[in-house]
Amino acid sequence: MSDADASPLMRQYREIKRGYPDAVLLFRVGDFYEMFYEDAQTASKLLSIALTSRDKSSTNPIPLCGVPYHAAQGYIAKLLKAGRTVALCEQVEDPKLAKGLVRREVVRLYTPGTLVDTEFLSPGESHFLVAVSFSDTPAPSAKGQSVIGLACVDVSTGEFWITEFQGAQAEIQLMDELARLEPREVLHPDSDSNAGSCLTHLRGPRLCAQPSASFNPKDAAHLLQTQFAVHSLDGFGCRGLTAGIGAAGAVLRYLRETQPTASLAHLRRLQTRWSGDAMHLDSATIRNLELVRPLGAGEHRSGQDQPTVLSVLDRTATAMGSRLLRDWLVRPLLNRGAIQARLDAVGELKDRIQQRVSLRTTLRDVQDIARLSSRVTLGVAGPRELLALKQSVSALPELRSHLQPFGASLLTDVRESWDDCLDVHDAIEQAIKQDAPMALRDGGVIREGYHAGVDELRKASTEGKGWIASLEAKERERTGIESLKVRYNQVFGYYIEITKSNLSRVPPDYIRKQTLVNAERFMTQELKELEERVTGAEIKLLALEQELFDQLRGRIANEVPRLQAMARTVALLDVLAGLAETAALHRYVKPLVD
Repeated sequence: MSDADASPLMRQYREIKRGYPDAVLLFRVGDFYEMFYEDAQTASKLLSIALTSRDKSSTNPIPLCGVPYHAAQGYIAKLLKAGRTVALCEQVEDPKLAKGLVRREVVRLYTPGTLVDTEFLSPGESHFLVAVSFSDTPAPSAKGQSVIGLACVDVSTGEFWITEFQGAQAEIQLMDELARLEPREVLHPDSDSNAGSCLTHLRGPRLCAQPSASFNPKDAAHLLQTQFAVHSLDGFGCRGLTAGIGAAGAVLRYLRETQPTASLAHLRRLQTRWSGDAMHLDSATIRNLELVRPLGAGEHRSGQDQPTVLSVLDRTATAMGSRLLRDWLVRPLLNRGAIQARLDAVGELKDRIQQRVSLRTTLRDVQDIARLSSRVTLGVAGPRELLALKQSVSALPELRSHLQPFGASLLTDVRESWDDCLDVHDAIEQAIKQDAPMALRDGGVIREGYHAGVDELRKASTEGKGWIASLEAKERERTGIESLKVRYNQVFGYYIEITKSNLSRVPPDYIRKQTLVNAERFMTQELKELEERVTGAEIKLLALEQELFDQLRGRIANEVPRLQAMARTVALLDVLAGLAETAALHRYVKPLVD
């Protein structure tokens, strides 16, 4: 069927699909996400849902399958697990206000490396998207040899860093770094033969070719300066790292293309990693020492069924701590002072049993501040997630109090730079009801007394329902029909239902609305006015709650740099306390490092 013969809806679908040929397009139609053509045939098999067709009476019916919009996340997870990318196409205007066809746009592209949804992520593992740039122009420090740049971002936490590899071992060092990272997705230039030969043997992540122009260092530097609101990248310590900067620009551009409606403001700093910062462990060493996965485990298996160094040592109480401990294991320190600082902190925590137990007990109340704050900035955090953030922040003052007796330099530094984030806690406490629903669309999110308009509309809605309930008693008395009922459904709204045996007593002002087998449904002018008052109040209330929630989420997003800093601090404390607990249980002895 040509576009000229297709319906307006299918022409709109085809136009949007052309921009995402490799993704399964979930096309919002009312309360469903629908898939057509090859997408429908593929998805129906992967999701085990019925394949039907559109325009069944035509000679060329269009294959069709669909899923309810409120249950889409589970189906998206299955498609991602099957190795597919998913484009989410939403109705971006109110169907009631639209003139003609409702406008639709892709608001998000789900790819393995860009996920931020809790149900798609492993709590104790980072979720990296990386870009690899191969420079044919040697850097001044490279002594005539080509350079490989690597940029790494975890969009779920805001972690963002770059590095470079130079010399004859550059490709080997790159592959070892990728083994440490276990990225979900690797971006590389589409016209670079070096990338093809180097990454061919990589197993696990999705390889995604990008236009070579995306890796241009000058354009990348400008893009990064705009992102971080700086005039130069020198403050991040990356002067001269042109290949690394090119890779970082490609990562950022890819995130903007795949998340067109999301703010990426939580990506606020770029770290530079150097080869001398940590011991270089190659992929064979990591595998053979069974640092994070047992021998023979698959690429992304958790490895919980067989012991590893990580599983033996990991007694962290938070997901943030678990991720940090894994990073410490695959990147052992080389600086004696830094090693001693960690050992001193673990040693003091091991010796102060009461404080360690109290600290670890409080840490259990802290949820994943890093990922929660990222979801706030991305504009996807719901009411329950703000409550989880409030609960986590409420534990910070108590954690600080547990640190008072300690003298180890690492712990005193933490104590002196501490931020209780009380303003974040109070803002959520004042605005959000403790029993707020999971989804904002369910209403009942904003606390009583927070906003006069919400209180008035809520009262109008509640009183209106009371008036409708009292109308039933009033109409029974007026008509003498004891079985008369005032009921409600989403299709017809409110109505008066009367059994067929009582139809002779129906007053003349009743307006027939629907005929059933054993009863008839009616409307009266009074019931219509009450319904409009109740429904109008509920619609206005939901819209106002949405507006106030968005405002609150925006206010908290402005404080995300502070929340990210405290997420790193809590993770550090958690790892140190967990290692101290492990040392106490197994009677480990503090080593002498010289």
